[in-house]
Amino acid sequence: MNGQLDEVFRLSALELRDKVRKREVSARELAEDHLDRIATADHEIGAFVTVDRAFTLAAADAAQRRIDAGEDLPLAGVPYALKDLTDTAGMLTTYGSRMRRSNVPTLDAAVARRMRDAGGILLGKTNTPEFGNRATTAFGLFPPTRNPWNLDKIAGGSSGGSGAAVAACMSPIAEGSDGGGSIRVPASCCGVVGIKPSRGRVSSAPYFNPRGGLITHGPIARTVADAALVLDVMAGYESGDTYYAPPPEQSFLSSALKDPKRLRIGMLTTSDKWIDPEVVVAVEQTGELLQSLGHTVGEAKVNLTGLGSIFRIMCHSESAANDLGDPAEFSDPFSAWCAERGKRWSAVDYIKATEELFGRGREIISQMAEWDCIILPTVAQIPPDLDTFLADTERASEDDLAYIPFTYPFNISGQPALSLPLGWSKAGLPIGVQFVGHPYGEGLIISLAAEVERAAPWAARYPAHPAGGA
Repeated sequence: MNGQLDEVFRLSALELRDKVRKREVSARELAEDHLDRIATADHEIGAFVTVDRAFTLAAADAAQRRIDAGEDLPLAGVPYALKDLTDTAGMLTTYGSRMRRSNVPTLDAAVARRMRDAGGILLGKTNTPEFGNRATTAFGLFPPTRNPWNLDKIAGGSSGGSGAAVAACMSPIAEGSDGGGSIRVPASCCGVVGIKPSRGRVSSAPYFNPRGGLITHGPIARTVADAALVLDVMAGYESGDTYYAPPPEQSFLSSALKDPKRLRIGMLTTSDKWIDPEVVVAVEQTGELLQSLGHTVGEAKVNLTGLGSIFRIMCHSESAANDLGDPAEFSDPFSAWCAERGKRWSAVDYIKATEELFGRGREIISQMAEWDCIILPTVAQIPPDLDTFLADTERASEDDLAYIPFTYPFNISGQPALSLPLGWSKAGLPIGVQFVGHPYGEGLIISLAAEVERAAPWAARYPAHPAGGA
């Protein structure tokens, strides 16, 4: 792929933005290049589920007019993708479900509006499992998304389409959403950067965040600086938000451009679930790298166990509360099972689970107090085969939680977390290492992640698929 990939697809979002600003390329030309690449490359991977060429080119022309008029746009002409769970005015948004196979929203989600208003060019919508219910992007309305590093492996979920699109250079940046790891898991599987912001950092408008604020939007990119740029665009209060993070002292992009102070970093590599030894090695090697950079690294004692059953009460209850209709209309039997399971829980069960989860969240934050941040696996295993998680009942739920024991606890605690592609399995598959900060501490972990990226860069490494360049 290295010899076949055109230079434009190797450029970061920041580099593409600079080229547009300098009039070296137009927004329309970038959009056409990336649309052509999707058309020729995505048949192997299945990252995109909706692409509307006329819609995209009209958006590119509109952005170019604003650029030509002198507007200083953060994403001036930069192509991007939105997950198919994110409402997009005028573009099909299915939530991966037969129930919404004809749904064309009339209003944008706040995050979609912010990306457009920043001058970005929407390429299309990316694949998701039905209603984002799985840690693999399969079993939804569309065929599964395959891992660009090995087409027989999962791309992770539920933002697997976005992760694969960025990894395969079909889009320099993409949006994902994360209620239990759904940004970080595909970032790990696909060898890219994914940030789950603090609770309240990115608005869920026009919706009021279910699951007590566990779900958030966030960026997926190939570099830390690009992810920070997108987070700057996404972040901010919308009228009536239930949760609201205080504004950062400086932009997240500024944080990415300077090294942090010397930090105390805790390392966690244990769980009550099985962890692949190759994953443990990736975290330990990251700890060694951080020590070489002057940071102090020690063993963190943070208890992330015992959360799965109460976390599932909230998830299942949400599925039931959606009241989506005939169970036979679900694309994935697991979605129907979750909704049916949720109907069994009482309001008392839900409130007790919510109180217990947030109590445990306080404990997690307290146990991290001696560290500036902690590092730990993103997921417990290297990307498994595409037909993993086949079950559609309790087994699927247990398999899912066993795969993500290190991600969903930080949705519960509301802490910022990001995944970096810092390890590689013997089979050549990416392994993500997760960095977790204190509440509202995105700036610090972004600064640390960027320092690590400068010391051990990964952006020049590309997957073998798709084989053809645009």
